[in-house]
Amino acid sequence: MKMPDTKIKYSKSFDYSKIDRGITWRKVTANQRKKDSIWLSKETNKFSCPICFSNNNKKVVEIYAFNYVQCQKCTHVYIDQIPSLEIINSFYRKKNSDINKSPGDDLINTDDFHNRVKNICIPKIEFVLQSIKKQKPKWVDIGCGIGDLVYAASQLGCDAIGYDVDNREIEHGKNFGSNISLNEITRENASSLIGDADVVSLISVLEHLPNPTELLGIISNNIKPTAKIVIEVPRFESISSAINIAFPDLISRHMLPPNHIMLFTEDSFDRLLKNVNLKKRTVWYYGMDINELFGTVLSINNNVPETFTNKIISLLNDMQNVIDKNKFCDEMLVIVDKL
Repeated sequence: MKMPDTKIKYSKSFDYSKIDRGITWRKVTANQRKKDSIWLSKETNKFSCPICFSNNNKKVVEIYAFNYVQCQKCTHVYIDQIPSLEIINSFYRKKNSDINKSPGDDLINTDDFHNRVKNICIPKIEFVLQSIKKQKPKWVDIGCGIGDLVYAASQLGCDAIGYDVDNREIEHGKNFGSNISLNEITRENASSLIGDADVVSLISVLEHLPNPTELLGIISNNIKPTAKIVIEVPRFESISSAINIAFPDLISRHMLPPNHIMLFTEDSFDRLLKNVNLKKRTVWYYGMDINELFGTVLSINNNVPETFTNKIISLLNDMQNVIDKNKFCDEMLVIVDKL
C-alpha cells in the first residue's frame, strides 16, 4: 500500500510583546544557566549517540563546559557527557540549593499563563485538530509542564489531560484549572494512561531525555492504531544554532546544556521514528531565530535607539517567515502515525 506524502506547513506569526523575555531576562538567564551548567558538568558519564548509539562523532561547539558533538553516522547533535539521572531529576525538580534556575522556573515565575495559552498553545492545537477531524478527541499531553497546552486543548473541545514529573509546575497549572497530574509514563502504566487516546503529545520533551527512543517506543506500543503522536523538537539546522555557536557565552535557550541534551536534524529525527515504527505525516516548520539573532546582538550592545528596535520588532515575523520557508528554523511540530 502506498503511504501518503508528508504534508508541510511553514511559519507561525507571534506577538513578541506578549512574552516577558527581553534583554534583561536574556542576560540574567544566560548567567544563571552558565553557572548551573558548570556545576552540573562536574559529575558526568560518557554518552553515545541516543539515536543510533554510535561513538563516532565530531565536536561542534563547547557551551558552558559541555561539548555538543554531531554523530557521523546519523547526523544527530548531542552533548557527549551527561550528568547522572539522579542529578538530572534534581535539576528539573530544583531540589538542590546549588541550582540557580531549573527548566520550569520561567514557566512558573516569568510567563503569563493565559498569554502562553493564546499565543503559543492554541495555534498548535488548531493545527492538529485540522488533521485528525474528530469530535472531542481524547488528548494526553506527556511532559505537560504547567498544563498550558492541556488547558488550550480543553478550550477547543478536547477531552484533555496532562502528566509531568515536576510537582511545582503541576501545582502552578492546577491553580489555573488545567487538568494535569503528577505522573510518569512507564511500560507498566502506559496502556492505562494513553491506551484510549486519540492524540498523544510530546511538546519540547524528547530533547531533555537521555533515551528518547525508549519513551517513544513505549508510546508507539501502547496507543491504538488510529492515534496520532504530536512531537515538537528543536532543530540543529537553524539560524539559532548558528548564533549559539558564534556566541557560546550568551545562550539562554536552544543549545542549552544540559537542559537540551540533544538537537535533531531531519535525518536523525526520521531515524528515531523508524526505530519505533512511526512515520511523520505532517510537519510544521517555525521558530524564534530572528528573536534569537537580535536578542543576542542587543545583549552585546543595547544602545540601539528605541525607534530602531521598535521597527525591528514590527518586522520580526516577516523575517522569520523567510527563515521558516527555507527550513532554517529552530523548531518543528510533527504529526506522526503508526506504521
